[in-house]
Amino acid sequence: MTNKQLNKLTTALALEGICDPNSVIIATIPAFASSYADAQSHVTNIQSLWLAQAQNTSGIAEDKRQARLAMCNIALVTAGAIHAYATKIKNNALANEMDFSLSDLMAGRDTESARRCQEIYDTANANLTALADYGLTAAKLNLLKASIAAYNLLITKPREVRAKGKTTTGNIQAEFDLLDETLVIMDDLIPQFAPANQKFVDDYNNARTIVDTSASHASPTPPTPTPPTGLK
Repeated sequence: MTNKQLNKLTTALALEGICDPNSVIIATIPAFASSYADAQSHVTNIQSLWLAQAQNTSGIAEDKRQARLAMCNIALVTAGAIHAYATKIKNNALANEMDFSLSDLMAGRDTESARRCQEIYDTANANLTALADYGLTAAKLNLLKASIAAYNLLITKPREVRAKGKTTTGNIQAEFDLLDETLVIMDDLIPQFAPANQKFVDDYNNARTIVDTSASHASPTPPTPTPPTGLK
């Protein structure tokens, strides 16, 4: 999966944290509710195809590099949320533990990189409730868990990985195209919720902002909020 696709997927997952707790509101516009259900289906398909692609492509060394990069990019975003939380509550020990750059996570042996990312996952999972206000949802954490699992498969079972069939990049892109179409419908309908549920609309629009998961928390570039127009 490319960084652009990963950013789109992260954005789509962020919507789950907004829409799921507001199912009653969403149900008042059936077309929005059904489109959201379609979006969730496409996200599930993308995640499955991504894992299959990482496990089934031919050059094992390149597969490992790409899977490691994807894992570390997701872990970096997760560590950033924990670092922000730790800074807020003045837990210097935790802040120092989560002060990573992408090169920090990528460095060392295969197993060392996986271990660092697993420690980030474990820390986030233990503090998930407190981290909700910092943008970390169970869906995002599951994405990190899946990426660690995919990378570990490439470390421990290279022969099994090479034996599996190859899933084409086109299949993943096709699912992203379908996801984009679904999100456009949701974007068109979201203003109708504003009169009675402005906060939900604001949260939705903020979640629709695509975040670059390859960026470090050390030098963030805040996105400029704009009305959603569909992922491109």
